[in-house]
This record gives sequence, C-alpha cells and structure tokens, in this order.
Amino acid sequence: MRTERKNDLAPAVRKATLLAATTFAFAASVSAARAEDPPLLSGARIEPVVSQGTQAPAPLGVFGVGLLNQGQWAVSYAPVWSRLAGSQIGTSPAYAEYIIQNVYSYHTPGSVGTPKLLRMVPSSFEFFGQSVSAAYGVTKDVTLVAATTYWEKWVDMYTYHAGTGPSALLGTSTGHTDGIGDTLLAGVWRVYHDTMNQLNLNIGFSLPTGDTTANQTLFVPKNGGSYSYARAFYGMQPGSGTLDFMPGLAYSGVLDQWSWGLAYRGRFPMDSNPDGWRYGAWNDLTGWGGYTWLPGFETTLRLDGMTQGRIGGFDPLITGFAQGANPYFYGGQWVSIFGGVNLAGKYFNIPKANLSLEVGLPVYQNLNGPQGARAVQANMALTYKF
Repeated sequence: MRTERKNDLAPAVRKATLLAATTFAFAASVSAARAEDPPLLSGARIEPVVSQGTQAPAPLGVFGVGLLNQGQWAVSYAPVWSRLAGSQIGTSPAYAEYIIQNVYSYHTPGSVGTPKLLRMVPSSFEFFGQSVSAAYGVTKDVTLVAATTYWEKWVDMYTYHAGTGPSALLGTSTGHTDGIGDTLLAGVWRVYHDTMNQLNLNIGFSLPTGDTTANQTLFVPKNGGSYSYARAFYGMQPGSGTLDFMPGLAYSGVLDQWSWGLAYRGRFPMDSNPDGWRYGAWNDLTGWGGYTWLPGFETTLRLDGMTQGRIGGFDPLITGFAQGANPYFYGGQWVSIFGGVNLAGKYFNIPKANLSLEVGLPVYQNLNGPQGARAVQANMALTYKF
C-alpha cells in the first residue's frame, strides 16, 4: 500500500548532516574547555536512560537528561503504542451524526471552489512504532544520539451515504500504512551541574527519511459504496518529509531518594516538503518527580503539555471524505499525565542493561477538529551500555 519515496531529499539530508556535525563539534570543543569541572529523548523520544553520579534517571518520555561516560556507547530498542478514540472539536466530543451533517471540507473529491460535507468518520486510530537508537559519549559532558523508527498505522473508518443521517451506514473499513519514519540526530551538552542540580542543552535535527506518499485502501461513498486505493491522510504517513530543527533544555535535580526536573523541547520545520506541506511547529514542556525505592529501581510521575500548529500547505493528492484529508484539522493543545518505572538490568541478570516503562493518559485536549482524540499511550525502552 505504499508508493516509492522520491529521490529529491538528498540535498536536505546532506545539509542537515553538515549542520548537525558543526553543532556537535562546537559542543564538544566547549565541553573540553571546561575539563576542570568534576564529573539523560517523542514524536520519537528514544535516548538511553542512564544515571551518572548521583543523577537519577529521568522518565522515559523526557529527552536530554541522560549522559554517557566518555568513550561509552549505548544502544536502545524502544517500542511505542498509542490509541486515538472518537473525535473532538475544541474541547468537546464530536460525534458522527454531527460531523456528517455540519462539517464541510474543501479537500473532498469534486469540491473545487465549493466545500462538501464529510461522509466518513474515524472511530479509532492505532499507531505502533519500533525505534532503535545509538548514543556515544564524546566527553563526560557531551553525548551524541542517532535514532529512527519503523511505524505501523491503522485507522478504523465508518462510511455513510451522501445527504443522509448516520443511520444510513454504508460500511466500515480499516486503512493501514507502514514504513521507516524520520531520523533524529542530536547532541546533549551538560552546561552546569553540582551535587544536586544539572542543566543540559540539546540541539538536534530531524532528517526527512520517512515516506510521505504512502497509500491506503478505504471504503468510500462513491458509486453507492466502493473501495478506493489512494494516498493516505497526513497523519497516516510514516514521515514528515521536512528537515526540522529541534532545540531543547532540561533541568534535573536529586536529593536522597527524590528526583525532579523540568524540560522543554521544540520541533520547527525549516521548509515545506516536496509534496507541498509541513506539520505545524510544536512545543513541549514537561515536569516530573521521581522516587528511588531501591538502588536502580525508581518510579516517576510527570505532567506533559504540548502545543502544535495546523499543517501548512497541502498535498493535492491527499483528498477524501474524512477529516484526515483536511490540513486545517490538525494541531491543538494537549495535557497528559504519565506514570513510569526505571529498572536496572541487575534485577534481571543483565547488569549493563536498563528497562524503562511509561504509560500516559490525556487530562486536557483542545483540538483543531474534528480530529482524533488521544486515549492512551504506552512506551518501553531496553537499553544496553558497553
């Protein structure tokens, strides 16, 4: 269900690699100049969670706290699963009956100049990603990270007759896409630390290695109901197709068994992709607290707030009778709460490993909708140091 990726992204990849290499070289040189000081990643967060000195591990969903020792390597495998259920407009639920009778779109087939009512409503989305990452400690204060993700995405869709109420259900179908996502290159630089506090700066780039031309098959309200194989909606694409700048700052502290922190991270597309669109910029702020019950066994609780703008531009090949075909119905504001655990490998006889788990639920959503509403997210990471 996928088409072949275009080959015109090579200049952007080379540009991002050069920018990232320059940034990392600068960070390493500054760190070396401070050698007298005494001696851890969403839409993709897959760094190794590593404790150094008295610094407790951060929650799995926080990027830019963990650091490796100089010359040390770490590799991670991190699956993530999330589910969206139902739709919202703003902070209110939007049911199928309302959507098909009141929501118009300029991106439905044959709607040139005249918007048409939506005829398809998603009941749920499921996203499953399998991320792999590698990290290297350049110095005791600088760690480099590279990561990528393989995505599988599903949408369950209800399809209705044109011009009739929700009782006139034509049928249901499930759309599916899969493929390699975007690739992260980042550097984490510790700019300050003492026996209690640590402040890290992280700078990264997301490279457009993911596909934006994947297709899906859905049951559509044409000719009394028929199957259509066409380019998948924006949110169903494995990649973004853009070179994105990703800065961040993370403060963390520890006192006896208690740990805490506050972190910011942003993602800013530098241009539209070759298909004519780009995701809205997002900003993420998260704060957490943790408690160490035994050495190497810590539980965490964090609150995460995120904002993202609407999609800019549009792909003329992404059309359809559902909300996902309209770039206006993306972005919004989210607040979620996550509970997690970090467990050292000594508890399962792999002393160089670390296992982290985290599960999150939304507590507030204000969506540019109708848009799928977040229901639950679960993350896991298994990290091995050598």
